[in-house]
Amino acid sequence: MNFSKSIIDIIKERVSCRTYSGQPLEKDIRENVIKLLENHDLKSPFSEFAGRVRFKLVSVPDFDPNESKKLGTYGLIKGVQDFVVGAVEKSQFDREHYGYLMETIILTLTDIGLGTCWLGGFFNRSLFASKIETSSDEIVPAITPIGYPAQRSTTEKIIRAFAKANKRLSWEQLFFEGDLSASLTTIKAGKYSKLLEMVQLGPSAGNKQPWRIIKTIGKKKFHFYSINPKDGRFLKYSKFRPLDIGIAVCHFDLAAKELGIKGNWLFESPNITGTEDLLYKITWNENE
Repeated sequence: MNFSKSIIDIIKERVSCRTYSGQPLEKDIRENVIKLLENHDLKSPFSEFAGRVRFKLVSVPDFDPNESKKLGTYGLIKGVQDFVVGAVEKSQFDREHYGYLMETIILTLTDIGLGTCWLGGFFNRSLFASKIETSSDEIVPAITPIGYPAQRSTTEKIIRAFAKANKRLSWEQLFFEGDLSASLTTIKAGKYSKLLEMVQLGPSAGNKQPWRIIKTIGKKKFHFYSINPKDGRFLKYSKFRPLDIGIAVCHFDLAAKELGIKGNWLFESPNITGTEDLLYKITWNENE
C-alpha cells in the first residue's frame, strides 16, 4: 500500500467520523476508492490461516427507500452517502485478518482526506451482506461509512464523550516486559516505543483497547495477547476483540516497516506466567 505521507502521521490523524457533509464522492475519488477495494493485494500476518477477503463500495442511493430506513446505524451516522463493506471467509483468524486489512484501507482513505468510522455492531448486517451477495461461508465483521467530514453534531460529541474516544489506557496497562508484573516503559522500549505508541492510538470497540503486549526480557520479541473476560459487561465485546487485535497488529506492522525495523510474525506458545486469563494471538520478532 502506497501512502502519500508518513503512516505514523496518518495514524495520528485518523479519528472516527460520524457526521458527513452529505456530498457524494467526487468522480475521481470514487473511481480510486473502487479500484483500491476491488484490486487490492493486501496481506496480513494472519493471511496463512485466514480465507479470502473482499471489499465493495456500497452507496446509499443503491438502497430502495424502504431499505434506506433499515440501515441500522440508529442515527449515529449522519450525512453519509457511501459505505465500505467487506466479507471474509470463515477461518481460524478471519476477524484478525479482516481487522488488519480494513484498518489498512481506512488509513489509506484517511490519507486522501476522507472520514471513516469502524462499525462492528450498529448496522443491519444482513442487509449490507445482501448488497455484496455474501455466501454461506462468509461473514461481514464490520463496515465503515466514508465521505467528506462535516462539523461534529451534538449527538457525535455526546457519543465521543460517553465512549471517552480521546482517552487511551496508559502504557502501564498495555505494555509489559517479561510478564504482567512489570510494565514496559518508553525508555526500556527504546526504538520500539514509536511502534507501541501507534498501537496505543488504535481504535477499538467501545474504546476498550483489549490488546496486551509482553516483550521478552533480553530479546527483540513482542507477544500480542487479548483480554478475555468470562463474564460481566465486557462479554458483549468478545466478537469485536479479534478485529481490534488485527488493528493493533496493523499499526505495529506498518510503523515498523516505515521505520525500517525488520521483523517477522510468528505463532508460538510463550507460556508466560500470569497470562492464563488472556488469549495469545501472535508474536513479532526482529530479524537479526
